[in-house]
Amino acid sequence: MTKYLTLQNLGWLLTAFVAVMLGMGGVSKIIGTEEMVGNFEFMKLSSYLMMVGVLEVLGVIMLLLPKTSLYGSVLIGSIMTGAVCMHLSLGFPGTEMPILLGVLGFIGYKLREL
Repeated sequence: MTKYLTLQNLGWLLTAFVAVMLGMGGVSKIIGTEEMVGNFEFMKLSSYLMMVGVLEVLGVIMLLLPKTSLYGSVLIGSIMTGAVCMHLSLGFPGTEMPILLGVLGFIGYKLREL
């Protein structure tokens, strides 16, 4: 039996991509990897490292659960908006990935709801 890529399946695929990317980032913030600690110290935000990591992981969990996926997509979008603002204010390159993850999280949610 041939399976076709439906819009709902595409939504789950996008959700899985966002979940893996943000899940890895959130866990690395929670455990305090050298790279994340260095980044947050440079931004003078080291006291918020754990909070951001927990919020990212919480957003991923909420995004994966159908009943809370809307709230998870909003939380992820909010976190990624903050990341873009910080990158722009400090002159960091690479604002494309936070924008992409925030947008794909919401698109994945919407496609899953069809």
